Order: sequence, then structure tokens, then C-alpha cells
Amino acid sequence: MLVDVMSIPPSGVTLTTLLGDPALRLGRAAVDDADLGLAVTAAAVSELTEPGPWLEGGELLLTVGFLLPADVEGLTGYCRHLREHGVAALGIGLGADLPHRRTPDALVTAARRAGLPLLAVPDGVPFVAVTRAVFAHRDAAERSRLQWALRTQRALTAAAVVPGGPAAVLTAHAGATGRPAVVVDLLGRVLAAAPPDGAEALAAELAGTVATVRRQGLLGAAVETAGGRRREVHPLGSHRIRALLLVDGPARGRHSNQVTGDLVSLLSLDLERRAGLDAAARRERARLLATLERGVVDDAVAGHGLAAADLAAVLPDALVRVVRDAPGAPAGRVELAAPASAPLDTVLATLAAGRPAGVGIVVRPGALAVSLRQARSALPVARMSGRPVHAADVASARMLLALLDHERLGGFADAVLGPFDADPRGAELLRAVAAFVEHNGHWEATATALGVHRHTVRNRITAAEQVSGRRLSAAQDRHELWLALQARDLGRVGTDGVSPGGSGADRL
Repeated sequence: MLVDVMSIPPSGVTLTTLLGDPALRLGRAAVDDADLGLAVTAAAVSELTEPGPWLEGGELLLTVGFLLPADVEGLTGYCRHLREHGVAALGIGLGADLPHRRTPDALVTAARRAGLPLLAVPDGVPFVAVTRAVFAHRDAAERSRLQWALRTQRALTAAAVVPGGPAAVLTAHAGATGRPAVVVDLLGRVLAAAPPDGAEALAAELAGTVATVRRQGLLGAAVETAGGRRREVHPLGSHRIRALLLVDGPARGRHSNQVTGDLVSLLSLDLERRAGLDAAARRERARLLATLERGVVDDAVAGHGLAAADLAAVLPDALVRVVRDAPGAPAGRVELAAPASAPLDTVLATLAAGRPAGVGIVVRPGALAVSLRQARSALPVARMSGRPVHAADVASARMLLALLDHERLGGFADAVLGPFDADPRGAELLRAVAAFVEHNGHWEATATALGVHRHTVRNRITAAEQVSGRRLSAAQDRHELWLALQARDLGRVGTDGVSPGGSGADRL
């Protein structure tokens, strides 16, 4: 018996197949078109009015109705009982020597109320013939499914051993299953897809699920079934995740755990093979990075080396190395040199979330040592804050103040601003001083910022100088007042500093 794999349910045989069997001549007493695809996993015979405890679910339950109630309400309760216990459909046996020669109207009404498909087994068709047919059709469907899975596995294997990489394997999979499949890297970017149309959209729609599976590691996976669609996310790799597989398609149709498992294995094998072939290139990139960081070198030499660098696991044209703090010690940090166009902030947020990272400025290839030196200088600040810190963030007096503990900050602010704290007009005078300093001593701009007349500003600044004993026309006094205001602001708001703690490499 040949069965179209597209019509095979995940398990069992559909009502369509049973109703189409000429040997059974089953009637559609109460079967909606939407019920035709329901799967029947077994057939059982029972005359009990509450057979649920003896059923497993998915059965076509056969009865002649000896003990069934005659009224619609009683029959509705019976049908609902069957639905609650997972019965797929009910078959009523008809015959001259049986309680019913035709399907009772009350049973049809009850079945429709309960949403239970009702079949009519005609006179002359014994129940044993129906049960045999159910199991025969189910076994035939299972054989067809296994044969299809075997053919698909062979096609995937054949695609994996010829040039073409993951794209060739995905194309073979799409041809056999009709399901689009996409391989994305750890940042969710498309590496290969079949068909390519819609790959970016699928990756974007499953970005949240991809992030969840990535956090779970190689043992993680996800299957989402909603709106008639089945979407799967599987990690790829041997010892660690190197990429992720996304599969989309109808909830019902050509899909098999065996086929998906082989697809995951073949893609993982290809990724690991490529990683092994790239080992020598990675060592060469590390040596190149060591050469460039020794000092400013000729741009042509540096540019040639960078251009020759192969694609890194996530960032294209990246140079990566692990630096140990001392011989035999665990990895101290990871140093990375990447093109200016690389999405570095996205990489850090995705692959080093919660880890400190120092980021240097963008420089020409020959001056890479300068950017690395800046990144190393920003790393201690990043360890305090627990987040990536750019060199530009460190290049500010406010950042220097943030490195001090709250007690020292408060002591400095109190020493400079104490006279204002003791004066009844202190708060008003401090606002005037802050605005005056922020606007570089410009009277009109300060007055506009405070919403007062410029003469009022002059009066307040004069009063502030008298209270503090400092001259705002003097650069040192003006700068110390500004630093004290910044220190007090930092002390009031607090900092995000945290102990670096934990384990793992810092990222530069």
C-alpha cells in the first residue's frame, strides 16, 4: 500500500483514510470537514457508559449502544466523557439484530454538541474488521514514513559530502520536506538558507527563541507550534554552540524527528570540520595581532595582514587572541581587533553580557597598538561598572571622580561647598554658580538658563564669591567649584560600580 507522506499524521491514521476504505463502508454520521485530518492511533470496543479509565486516548471507540441512554442530554454527557478522555472518534454499529438499524438522531445531535466525530459502521461489517483496518492502515503509514525518512537521510548525506557546505544540505532538506531552513550565527545573522527568500525575516521573528536556546547550550532546543505553523530552533556544534538551525513549515506535513536529527548532525559536523581547518589560520591571526600591538608599523604591512585574515567565528576579518595573566594561570582576557564596521556593541551584548569590556578608539591598522592600549586602560573601569566602557567614556573628569569611593567624594564636596551649605541662600547661589560654570561665564546664557535677569545673575555670583571666598574669574577656583558640584552629584545619584567577581575572560 502506497501512502502520500504529506497525508500522514504524526501518528496513527486519519479519518479520511478510514472513510475512504471501500471494505469498511463507514458512514459520516457526524463528521465535519475539519475533522477529516484527525489521527486515530487505535481502535477499541466498549459497551460501558464511562469507558474513559480503560482508554489511553486517540482511539476510535466502537459500540452498538446496548447501555447508552436514549435521550439527547444523556447521550451528550456520554460523548463529552469520551472527549475528555481523548477519544478521537466514536463508531456506532448498525444492524438488523442490533439496537439500532440507523444512526439515532439523538446521538448525532449529542456528538455535534460535544464536538466528537461520529462514524456509522454498516450492517455486515464486524468490529474486528474495523480494528484490523485501523492497525493495517497505521502500520502502512508508518512504513511509508520510515521509507521517506530513509530516502531523505540519504539525500542529506549525499549533499553533505559534495562541495556546497551548509547551503547544499539545507537545499536537499527543503526539497524533501518543503520546509524552509536557515542557519544563523551566534548573533542571529544568516549564514546559509534554503530557500534564501524570507531567511532574514524568519531569523528576526525567532530572535527571542534563538537567544533562549543559545543560553541553554547544546542541550537546548525549542519547538513552537501556533497558527498552523511548526517552527524549530536547534543548536549546532560538538563541544560548544557554533551556530543555530531554524526550521519552519506547516504544523502538519513532511517533518520527522529522525530527519531533523540527521540534519542537525550533518550541519554540526560541517561546522566542526570548518573550525578544524581554520585552526592554523587562527594561530596566524594571533601572531599577526602580537606583531601589530608592539607599536606603530607600516600601514601597508598592517593592512595586508588584516586583509589576509580569515573570517572569525562571529566577526568578519577579526583578529583574536587569549592573553594569560601569568604562565599556567587561567585566561586573563580576550583581545580582539575588528574592522570599524563590525557591530562590536552587539557582539559584546550578545556574547559577553554582564562581563567587563574595554573598547579603544577606531584607528588605522598601523596604529592598532594605540587602540589596544586604550582598551586595556578602560578595562579596570569596566570591571567596576560590569559593562563595556569605551575609551571616550574614560576621558572625562566625571569618570575619574567615579573611580573614588563615596566617602572621599563626599569629603571633597563638603570641603568646597560647605560655606554654601551653611548659608540660607546657599542652594540658590549654588544653582547660579553651576549654570555660570556650565555656560563658560557667559552672563546672558546663564540668565536665560536660570530664567532671571542678567543683573540678578551678577548679584548672585558676587554673593557666591563672598560666601565661598573663591573668585569665579580665577580658573583654579572655578574648576574646583565645578569638580565639587560633580562630586556631589555623583554622590547623590550613586554609581553603578560592582565588583568584577565571577569567572570568564574579560573582553577587549
